[in-house]
Amino acid sequence: MKRTAFWTLILCSCLVPSGRAQTVTGSGTTNTIPQFTSSTSIGNSPIFEFNGNIGIGISNPASTLQVVNTSTSSDQFGFQPYAIVASQISTINFSAAIRGDSLATSGGGNGVLGLTFSSGGAGVRGNSGEANGGGYGVIGSLDAHLGGGGGGVLGFTQSTTGFASAVRGVADGASGGSVAVFGEQFSPEAPAGLFVNRPGGDVLVGNVGQNPGQNVFRVDGHGTVFADGGFRPFGADFAESVAVMGSPEHYAPGDLLVIDPSGERRLSLSQTPYSTLVAGIYSTQPGVVASQHRVGEALPKNEIPLAVVGIVPCKVTTENGPITVGDLLVTSSTPGHAMKGTDRGRMLSAVVGKALEPLREGNGVIQVLVTLQ
Repeated sequence: MKRTAFWTLILCSCLVPSGRAQTVTGSGTTNTIPQFTSSTSIGNSPIFEFNGNIGIGISNPASTLQVVNTSTSSDQFGFQPYAIVASQISTINFSAAIRGDSLATSGGGNGVLGLTFSSGGAGVRGNSGEANGGGYGVIGSLDAHLGGGGGGVLGFTQSTTGFASAVRGVADGASGGSVAVFGEQFSPEAPAGLFVNRPGGDVLVGNVGQNPGQNVFRVDGHGTVFADGGFRPFGADFAESVAVMGSPEHYAPGDLLVIDPSGERRLSLSQTPYSTLVAGIYSTQPGVVASQHRVGEALPKNEIPLAVVGIVPCKVTTENGPITVGDLLVTSSTPGHAMKGTDRGRMLSAVVGKALEPLREGNGVIQVLVTLQ
């Protein structure tokens, strides 16, 4: 039976107010969902059925629901031509205008997959219309209890020319505290941000200014840091992580240390005056700590930070007389303490630094400029 006859048979069963049957006429295309073009006629709609799939704007949909918008002009309100527009006015947390669920517990399923072939487009783009803060353009969620290896949001690009980004965050406000990309981590076992360069190129680059901007910070594939600006840590000295003889619990910040004569690259407390084995001071708050251990290695428990350059607190004694500002300091007979040096014949290679503060009598802690000489 032709579709015209079918719809005439169905619709003629409807009675008009006069009590008489009203004939509905029209014709259509196979697999096209019909629509009323007038009160008594039907025709083609933009909705198609093909192999069990529904298509809007496409006659041979390849998925359960496929929507295609070929318009290139804005609508009467000046909005851009979107294939799908969904609006949500619910105030309940985690409500969504569009939700994509990938229910498979294995494989490479995606809750939402965005793809673009335009050099200036984005596979998935989220805009937060909240000007006062607190909104998110895109939120990705992963049910971790189903197994590892997934991702809440995945960005992917295969571009080999020009500038392209798999994931891009833009904070377009000219003021305020919004950030372009924000990472938040609640597990103490994982970082809030992870950058991996598989071939071994730069891991991270910092750029300022307008396009193309200027690179001011870079970390290469060997972990070397390049920066145009200075390094401004809170600490005030450069320290080296060095092992000590015995337990580190027997040492404290401010101790004056010497090279242990065992020859095993370790330190010990100073014990004798004018020792030429003087090495430095146990750093209280180092700005930089150099180490022979790689990032992924577990740090030994018998090492302490030895200040070799900079300003640090140091334990001192007045056993060789009151200390005044500018005095050259050497080891003393008090373990772990420095004293002012007065015997010029014994001070060569025995000076640990210069006193920046005075000490009139007894033992104490003063600021010392470490200048081994």
